[in-house]
Amino acid sequence: MATIKEIAKEANVSPSTVSRVLSGSKKISPETTKRVLEAIKKLGYVPNANAKGLVKKKSFTVGIFVPREPEHPFLNFFFDQILTSICAVINKFGYDILFAYTQEDKEEDLLKRLAESKKVDGFILLSSREDDFAIEYLKKIEFPFVVVGRPQKYENSVNWVDNDNVQAGFDAAEYLIKLGHKNIAFIGGPSNLIVTQDRLEGYKKALERYSIQLKNSYIRFTNYFKKSLYEIAKELLTSEDRPTAIVCMDDLIAIEVVKATRELGVEIGKEVSVISFNNSIVTEVLTPPLTTIDINISNIGHSAAELLMMDLTEPRKTYKRLIVPHKIVERKSCTNI
Repeated sequence: MATIKEIAKEANVSPSTVSRVLSGSKKISPETTKRVLEAIKKLGYVPNANAKGLVKKKSFTVGIFVPREPEHPFLNFFFDQILTSICAVINKFGYDILFAYTQEDKEEDLLKRLAESKKVDGFILLSSREDDFAIEYLKKIEFPFVVVGRPQKYENSVNWVDNDNVQAGFDAAEYLIKLGHKNIAFIGGPSNLIVTQDRLEGYKKALERYSIQLKNSYIRFTNYFKKSLYEIAKELLTSEDRPTAIVCMDDLIAIEVVKATRELGVEIGKEVSVISFNNSIVTEVLTPPLTTIDINISNIGHSAAELLMMDLTEPRKTYKRLIVPHKIVERKSCTNI
């Protein structure tokens, strides 16, 4: 591979001139710049990423801050889909990706270390929680970042991408209500996640709209451990006041509900209706196929990555919030009663 000295010799300039051209300096004449670029092309020179970073004071790396529930990110289909779309955009801009994932009690140290050491130029946060340290810290030090999720308290002062999860929760519950259901349970993720709170709020609003009594015993939360999920589903399905329908906050929860129904001999789509979120591939292959809310995960990831890259390449003080539309995908897990 060619070196800067070889490029300088080919273009008949000094190595320092080549370095200034590579750094985008406007002090070099157009003629000299053209000559250097032609030499670069002719010799097939590829700039060293580390050297380039030192010149521009950038790492050309984006940090993806992954949710901290121990099993959550690696079992939930949402993250597989969203990471694929994020990576496609980031790589197109010539940036590398660093996945930031650690135990909950160490995440503050990890975030600070990565930001203060300049190992990344910006972050994409894949969740939003109550009193979220990551959001508050990055905002305080004015470090570039985008949130996937509604950033509580900072909706108008940070960049973020999400669905209207209150409306999505409402739509899921209303869909079941219009099928005749009144005993509708809700199984959400961790209660401190904003997406859990928003979808639960939508569920409650639908019950209120149709004058259906809210039963607190029907509302459950899980930390995504399989055992916890399964036990919650089993408790609901064996209760004296068993719900006729369940709103599952995502497909991972729905899978455990399906497992519990099979063990108990309860038939989904006949004895109990189930609606989920995310429309991952698994919802199509389950028996029966699950009715689900398609939240357009790829669009969310693509939009979040583009927002961050815009902030890194053309910094500005304005902030954007993008609401990605959702839709119900009807299959065979819900029925009239």
